[in-house]
Amino acid sequence: MNPRALLDNLEAGVAAIGPDWTIVEWSAAAARMTGLAADRVLGQTFWTAFPLAQTTQIERLLREVLTTGRPRTYILPAGAPDVPGLVLETRVTRGPDDHLVMLFEPMRVELRSESREAQLLSAFEVERRLYLQLFNSLPAPALLLNSDGQILAVNPEGAKLLGAADLAGARGRPLAAWVAEEHRPALATALHDAVAERQRLQLAIEVPGDSLREVQAVLVNVDPAVASPKLLFLAVDVSREMLLQRRLLQADRLAQLGALLSAVAHELNNPLAAIAAFAELLGANQSPVELKESADIILTEAMRAGRIIGTLLDFARQRPRMQGAVDLAEVVERALALQRGALKKAGVRVDWVVLSDLPAVMGDKQELQQVVLNVVVNARQAIESTGRPGQVTISARPSDGHVLVTVDDTGPGVPPEILDRVFEPFFTTRGEQGTGLGLAISFGLVRAMRGRMWIQNIEGGGARLAFELPADLGAVEVTAAAAAETARAPRSLAVLVVEDEESVRRGMVLLAKRLGHQVTSVAGFDEATRVLSDPSARYDAVLVDVHLNEAYSGFDVFDALRRERPGRERSVVFTTGDSLSARTRDQLEASGRPVLRKPFGLEELREMLDRVAGG
Repeated sequence: MNPRALLDNLEAGVAAIGPDWTIVEWSAAAARMTGLAADRVLGQTFWTAFPLAQTTQIERLLREVLTTGRPRTYILPAGAPDVPGLVLETRVTRGPDDHLVMLFEPMRVELRSESREAQLLSAFEVERRLYLQLFNSLPAPALLLNSDGQILAVNPEGAKLLGAADLAGARGRPLAAWVAEEHRPALATALHDAVAERQRLQLAIEVPGDSLREVQAVLVNVDPAVASPKLLFLAVDVSREMLLQRRLLQADRLAQLGALLSAVAHELNNPLAAIAAFAELLGANQSPVELKESADIILTEAMRAGRIIGTLLDFARQRPRMQGAVDLAEVVERALALQRGALKKAGVRVDWVVLSDLPAVMGDKQELQQVVLNVVVNARQAIESTGRPGQVTISARPSDGHVLVTVDDTGPGVPPEILDRVFEPFFTTRGEQGTGLGLAISFGLVRAMRGRMWIQNIEGGGARLAFELPADLGAVEVTAAAAAETARAPRSLAVLVVEDEESVRRGMVLLAKRLGHQVTSVAGFDEATRVLSDPSARYDAVLVDVHLNEAYSGFDVFDALRRERPGRERSVVFTTGDSLSARTRDQLEASGRPVLRKPFGLEELREMLDRVAGG
């Protein structure tokens, strides 16, 4: 018979230990009794299989056998999880070439219950079971380590933290194997210092196929009386708390960014308003073709810059949900404007297919923009993951009282096993680079707008994310009313412009005059109240900048007009490059007056003046 087969067929467990304490033989019965498979211990030191025996009486007994050659017997718990309470009687002899040969057998000696030995053994077994029960019942991950970080024991929660299939899967391995590389020096230092003093540390645990886990842990030496300490590692998984903390920090930074945007928007939109006004006037005059073309480009780019700033302000604004008719084409264009640079850098081309008669959808404009932005970002990241250029195709069409929007990308698609999880909060396949919130938030926003969202793979490669929103059934009537309004015959209006920046004021005056209106302009509050208090002065429209100077605002002009000439405040139109701050928004809403966002063009000014004069 094959010697290996003969060894494995023995009922007793057999192990052979080399002079360097390396395990060179480990029978099937030895594996069964100890719970340690042969491939886990062969080539490892004896202390890997029996870590609790090091520096104890057992180690001294083994060394004595090695020195004297006299066989000895000792007993110890088996440690196998499937045979709790099993005690092994171990016979140790010295073999050839100073090898130790160990024979494991379940203890069969019947001890009288009243004997001292039986009582000691019974007490030992009770204590051992109590320790195991306490250790395994802990609701937090717990590991017993030696000073080198080798795992001597692990409870079920600890095995879950490490992603081990069973308790034996972690024993004998270094904890550092699961710790993120950048945290390993801190673990090594804590292990060294924990021999003398309790240590607290924070680690990132890496489990293959799972997201990074953040843990806060304590290390304490539970056996300080021996030379080889046993360190208890107690951990708390704070991954969710850390993620929420990062979200709060991000929200705080966004709030600070919003305040900064508010100030920057005002400083940028005013010069942009002046540039747009003069560019439009220059292009409208009888100018050479080349000059007219340049003026058109300047106007187009100034208005585009203004739209980007407006998009950033709208996206950062925190306000209640506003349900109404939304122009989907405008929302998509604004979302793409925010991603234009990132798409170009990633080599992603975007095709936006929209019907000219596409109806508006019912929803919240800002939230719908966030949905489209999240979906476009998701498609771009999918393509970037392939390392190749790609294409995103966005299309929208009517569909049975709704508008269906599809976003197709040429990325790798979604693995079928996670297709139904992509809308779960915090679920991401991008590791630390992803938050797992973009599509989850979008899904919730679409549902709140009484729509639905889904995702599917495209045959041949790529993925399609689609969402459907109710169409605005009153769009036809609104369009007809707008057309009738536009058809009104224009008339000359008396217009007052209140604007503190000279270049902007001059541009607004010239635009209004270009429309055939009689225009008066003033720079501040004092001049405005003086002109408006003149009984002979009557203005069809008063264009007032929200921010005049440090002492007065456009709302002061509005209040003075309402107080001194009641009813005339209905001619006021506020102009602003910033409507982000809560105070400004509240004052605008309280006034009930329309707002003309800077920069604006000739047609926007025409429509606003006609609206105010007609009201």
